[in-house]
Amino acid sequence: MKITMTSRFKRYSALLIGIHRVKEWFFFIQRNFDAPYPTFIKRKTLTSHSEPNSAWIETGTYMGSMSLFLAKRFPKIITIEPSKFYFDFSQSRLKRFENVEIIFGSSEENFEQALLGEKNVVNIWLDGHFSEGGTFLGQSVSPIIHELDVIGAHKNKFNTICVFVDDVRLFQRYELQQTEYPPFVFLLDWASQNGFCWEIQNDIFIAKYRS
Repeated sequence: MKITMTSRFKRYSALLIGIHRVKEWFFFIQRNFDAPYPTFIKRKTLTSHSEPNSAWIETGTYMGSMSLFLAKRFPKIITIEPSKFYFDFSQSRLKRFENVEIIFGSSEENFEQALLGEKNVVNIWLDGHFSEGGTFLGQSVSPIIHELDVIGAHKNKFNTICVFVDDVRLFQRYELQQTEYPPFVFLLDWASQNGFCWEIQNDIFIAKYRS
């Protein structure tokens, strides 16, 4: 039987995704169920705290798993991926979804334009950080400062903004903590200065703005 390139890709992608899920659970159990949390917990957090029937902007497509999940539940997904390998991988994986747009390039280059293309209500998943495994490393480990500055500059364009920042545990909590992320207080100051209410759920910083 002839094996097509499409079927080979499906097998390859299923294998990669399967390995990733097994590793997630193995290390989650090994950490005694401490952060980082498995994908299904993050998904539940996003759907529970987001604005329904609204667009999503995601930074850090990776293998497209979150985009795929959101595409089945929300009308429009814009996702930005700077790694050519993961961009191509996600394009092949998500090509059947007409409501998903994958942008190749860094968040610094593309996030502001993506945000300005939306109006009224938007959900934003900020997950575009370097995390080994072939993920993209730019001038900094995370473009979070740039991303939040852009959101703050354009917040008045929207009635409602829901921002989700992944891996909040990595933000510096004390002076000697070894991390390349900004201080945790940066998130709090940004939320306060821009009129966002905030909370933390399952290692995700959730900030909401209503005009």
